[in-house]
Amino acid sequence: MTIFKSRLARLGLLACSAVGPCAMAQTQTTDLPNALLGWRGVELYSSHNHLSAAYGNWREVGLRGIYETGQHQIAGEVASMNRFNQDGRYVGVGDTVVLDSDWYASLAVGGGDGAAYLPRYRADAFLHRKLLPAKNLVASLGLGHYKSPDGHRDNNISLGATWYFEQPWILQAEVKHTESQPGHVGTEQYFMAATWGRHKQTLVTGRYGWGEEGYQSLGSLGALARFSSHQSTLTVQHWVGTNWGIKASAENYKNPYYRREGFQLAVFRDLP
Repeated sequence: MTIFKSRLARLGLLACSAVGPCAMAQTQTTDLPNALLGWRGVELYSSHNHLSAAYGNWREVGLRGIYETGQHQIAGEVASMNRFNQDGRYVGVGDTVVLDSDWYASLAVGGGDGAAYLPRYRADAFLHRKLLPAKNLVASLGLGHYKSPDGHRDNNISLGATWYFEQPWILQAEVKHTESQPGHVGTEQYFMAATWGRHKQTLVTGRYGWGEEGYQSLGSLGALARFSSHQSTLTVQHWVGTNWGIKASAENYKNPYYRREGFQLAVFRDLP
């Protein structure tokens, strides 16, 4: 039993944190489980960000991969980075599984090596339901937990929708409520994204998020609490050959304390 031959597989969170990686790679492009076996894709990426207010630059390199077995699609990610003048490493793994012709679910977990800006551990789970006669509208309910090395904790719940139009458009939207501890700080964030293009040719994705953040670690520089932020990302993915290509992303993030601008370059390979 297959689900959408998705041009933008939802392996992780639409609502990725502004600081620290998503539990899984949200922008990985692949099909969802389709009773196939083996490796489906790998991606090697590098990114660089410049921060204002003398917070230094960010650097990151990472590797992502997708393995399919039966109705399960397992995704993994490893990354090494330097943020706020502190080195860190992150590992994540997730599973997306088909439940029946209308339902599928995903679970992702990950953790850092103790760097203050990375989670000690995090877990994110989603349940998805296909709607409409053509089953081209997917509603999603998500739950997440994040614990930082300093003991700060976030618990979140999210509602989202993905609408697969006749090509070449996909639209996504999500709202997320987070309760941060200590302090019982409640915040809301909102995200919208649109993808244009065709799989195996060129895909262009724009994403915009806004709202409040309850907590953000700056490493040895301290932390920020309850503040508004805005984040926009533009990603272009192009297949150079039948099974491989390049991906480039530009990102802009700002809050009342600093501004971050950066880019990411990646080479990906579709398998087999």
